[in-house]
Amino acid sequence: MKLFFTAAALVVLWGCAGTKGPDGSSPRQRAVVNSSRTYALGRVPDQEREQAFQDLLEAARSEAVKKHGEASEIGFAYSLSPKGAVYPFSEVEVSCLMQKADASEGEKLCSDFFSAVDAGYKKIIGD
Repeated sequence: MKLFFTAAALVVLWGCAGTKGPDGSSPRQRAVVNSSRTYALGRVPDQEREQAFQDLLEAARSEAVKKHGEASEIGFAYSLSPKGAVYPFSEVEVSCLMQKADASEGEKLCSDFFSAVDAGYKKIIGD
């Protein structure tokens, strides 16, 4: 579960720059949500399944970046937000984030990211 919050914290810190941040970042460097999807992880807490899903997200990110060669130059990340009512991680929203300047180039990257997540998700959930 610690990894879930780590990924989300990095994304928040990355996108919190003002008009000109302390590092001189411009509004075009801010993170924007390119697309989002919601995944049900189960009503009963299961740390192994949650860890497997976190590992899947990281593997999907790596696979999407590799598929696009020098995509490391594109400001690409993902965020994870708990959405469950009773148990927060029973359902999670995953967002594909891009730097505002790279948003138009990121469509295919996000599509490939979610394709990899969808393929692995079926194995984790068992459908």
